[in-house]
Amino acid sequence: MTYPAIRVDTWFQGPTGSGQGGWTASAFERSIGEPVSVAIRAPILLETDLEVRAAGDRWDLVASDNPEHPVLTATPWTPDVPDTDPVSIADATEASTRFPLFDNHPVPVCFSCGLEHDSMRVHAGELADGRWASPWTAPTWATRPDGTTDPGALWAAIDCCQAWFAGNAGGRRHGVTVQIAVEVLESIQPGETYALVAWSGDYLDGWDGRKRGACGSVFTTDGRCVARSRTFWVALPEG
Repeated sequence: MTYPAIRVDTWFQGPTGSGQGGWTASAFERSIGEPVSVAIRAPILLETDLEVRAAGDRWDLVASDNPEHPVLTATPWTPDVPDTDPVSIADATEASTRFPLFDNHPVPVCFSCGLEHDSMRVHAGELADGRWASPWTAPTWATRPDGTTDPGALWAAIDCCQAWFAGNAGGRRHGVTVQIAVEVLESIQPGETYALVAWSGDYLDGWDGRKRGACGSVFTTDGRCVARSRTFWVALPEG
């Protein structure tokens, strides 16, 4: 079977010089055509055609000149994200005032949570109950021909919301996404504002050595959950 290739434009950066994980993982899933959990194995190459290759019970995303070292790997996924209580747009907006890193942002060019004027500005902060939240308005530039939002924008936003939770809840610690899976329950509407929520879910509430899991949900203004996510993180070595 032949799968569509993936190319990440420079604007869709997460860390400087590398594609944003959620955006790329969403494109990978759509190329495969079924729900998957995506492992991020290496920095995501920009402005490079990446090939999707079936490899037994998984799929690899590779550069043609380095096929033995996948950038991403996907495996089949049956969605199993736990529920959480809705968060209002007002409460998510208030939480975002506690976003911790305006002066020392580790990924300032990230198109999802960075500080550039045209980023989606997913700037999550802590709620009173220990969860983290951010408002997010689905960008009109991501509108598809059917009038809905490209799910890549959603994957990027929910990834970044969980990033701020994982890296700051209980104390600041830099980490990187190593696994992401997203279940989209309803199409995201361009121009609509949603509440992004991140919490520990059914994972350990905190770091287990250098590992940490997080879950996420996306709520409409009337409290409907329209997407859910799992992510897994590895802390960068200290020092």
